[in-house]
Amino acid sequence: MRNIIKFMSAAAIVAGSGVPMAAPADAHTTTYAHHHTYHGRTHYAHKYCRHSPATTGKVVGGVTGAVVGAKVLGGGLLGAAAGAVGGVVAGGAVDRASTARYRCYYR
Repeated sequence: MRNIIKFMSAAAIVAGSGVPMAAPADAHTTTYAHHHTYHGRTHYAHKYCRHSPATTGKVVGGVTGAVVGAKVLGGGLLGAAAGAVGGVVAGGAVDRASTARYRCYYR
């Protein structure tokens, strides 16, 4: 009985001290950025952005890279695979760069 009283007293002191017991590191952080711009007197326009997966650019880049890689690095499978990997990376970057201005909008 005496141990329970000691334990409850210690728990009450810790709970009342204002010190958090165990909180995750990202418990109080936001996962999105708050962007807003003031337009006029009473209207706020919030900026919304989406992430482009760049699927079209990756597919086109992969096919083109496989064809070019097979011709440049030799006619084997290694040249086609290396060209396809390089084409996927380059195609995704080109697609994201060319559609960047269409991904963010104000509402």
